[in-house]
Amino acid sequence: MIDEDKLQRLYIAEQRSIRDIAAIEHVSTRSIYDALIYYCIPRRPSGFRAKAALPGNPLLDEQTLRQLYLVEQHTIRDIATLSGVSTRVVYDALCRYRIPRRAARQPRPASAVITFGTSVLDKPNLQRLYHEEGQSIAAIAASMSCAPSRIRNALVRWDIARRRRGRRNDSQTSAEARITH
Repeated sequence: MIDEDKLQRLYIAEQRSIRDIAAIEHVSTRSIYDALIYYCIPRRPSGFRAKAALPGNPLLDEQTLRQLYLVEQHTIRDIATLSGVSTRVVYDALCRYRIPRRAARQPRPASAVITFGTSVLDKPNLQRLYHEEGQSIAAIAASMSCAPSRIRNALVRWDIARRRRGRRNDSQTSAEARITH
């Protein structure tokens, strides 16, 4: 269980949300609720608004927030995690700077590259590997050290036509079949 001093600091002094504290401590939100009750720490009212963003936080100035939210298309939760504040603080900063909110579940624009650890994949290379070299999704994923679903999602995101499942019917397969018979 989280100790009382740390919980007091995070919940009262830093005004972090229960969800944020649970993420920091790698426990469930229920554990944080239980700890608040156990230590007799009063809950904040519903709809509580945290104090304005700390002036020393460079990630929450208007220019940086516009860059992260509008240009790079980060979510409010991602920005909160990067800046070490609650999502409410980021939301309030968006309102304060009059940065328009994106619609919920609005599709993000396709990025030009996808990073898999130290490997980078872009659309032309994926097309080459998948269509010209005829590699399978699983083979490409193995070479990139990622899950096949990441490669499949990249094919969809970049509108690269997927091959049908099953045996290939191209000339290479036909030539291999003649050689073995």
